[in-house]
Amino acid sequence: MPSLSEALRAIEGSVAIARRDPDASRFFDLSADAFWRSFAVVIFLVPLYFIVSAAETRMLFEMRDQITGTPPGYGDLLISNLATLGIEWFAYPIAILFIAPLFSVGQRVSPYIIVYNWSSLAISLVMVPNFVLYLLGVFPIAMAVLVNFGLVLAVVWYRFLLAREVLGAPIGTAIGFVALDVVLSLFISSAIEYAIIGPL
Repeated sequence: MPSLSEALRAIEGSVAIARRDPDASRFFDLSADAFWRSFAVVIFLVPLYFIVSAAETRMLFEMRDQITGTPPGYGDLLISNLATLGIEWFAYPIAILFIAPLFSVGQRVSPYIIVYNWSSLAISLVMVPNFVLYLLGVFPIAMAVLVNFGLVLAVVWYRFLLAREVLGAPIGTAIGFVALDVVLSLFISSAIEYAIIGPL
């Protein structure tokens, strides 16, 4: 399991990438052992999903007049979100392992996946405060949704930076990889949500 010190360095490295620091890789352990260890980062993400699920439950309740049927409860949303996280966590890296060599960037797949996994923690830590402020009543639902939308756009841009600077992909290829990431995420989350919660 990754140590706290490794997690803190990786978060610092993730910020360095956003700042376009050319030496950002120095914050990450890019060894073979670190490749497999980076998948254990999901352990740090799970507690954050309890907060996200609570916020989504409240949002759906507030919007109950705009959806069909009864808004899902916290338990169903939490199970759906955790199941989605578990599948998404492996889906994109596996896809990239097979696809990247076809675009002549296969030699940098391992460092890319390591940084990609660790950056997911940094991204979550940036996005969760918005949900906390909403749950505390500081942000109304409209503000929380707007802020979340802006953060999602920032994440898409950040994933593009990872593909460009860590994987070394050309612009067109990097855009394609980000699109694959987004499509996989939407497909998996929609399928899991429909299976556990049903249509909204």
